[in-house]
Amino acid sequence: MRPRTPEIAFACPSCKRETVAGVDGRGRCAACAHETSLDASGIAGDPPRIERCPACEGRQLYVQRDFNQKVGLGIVVVGALLVPVTPFYSSLFAAAIIDAILYALVPEITVCYRCHAHFRGFARNPEHQAFDLHLAEQYDVGKEG
Repeated sequence: MRPRTPEIAFACPSCKRETVAGVDGRGRCAACAHETSLDASGIAGDPPRIERCPACEGRQLYVQRDFNQKVGLGIVVVGALLVPVTPFYSSLFAAAIIDAILYALVPEITVCYRCHAHFRGFARNPEHQAFDLHLAEQYDVGKEG
């Protein structure tokens, strides 16, 4: 599989819709045509990897699989709904196998805790670990009101 061209998906400063910039930090919002120029000094190396978020300068980032969580939940729900009509809970086993295959095939992305920017196609920074709920809650304090 060919490596993906690096891209940064983040909230447009003008309209707050998702927009995309290249590894150089430059992009144009498809919704409002606002031109963005992010500080790409937090991107280092060849292949490029994220040291800090170019959208908000945050240094707290995590990695996850680039897969829609609603689709994953849908696979589990379908497997659970089919339990009464499949012998020996085989639909749940099938859902688990599908999940394992998707996990192996879907690439990782890096995500910023602060602004939720997504970084696709970048090399993994070994300092970035899996999602930490406690750390995420520290950034979400005061946002529920």
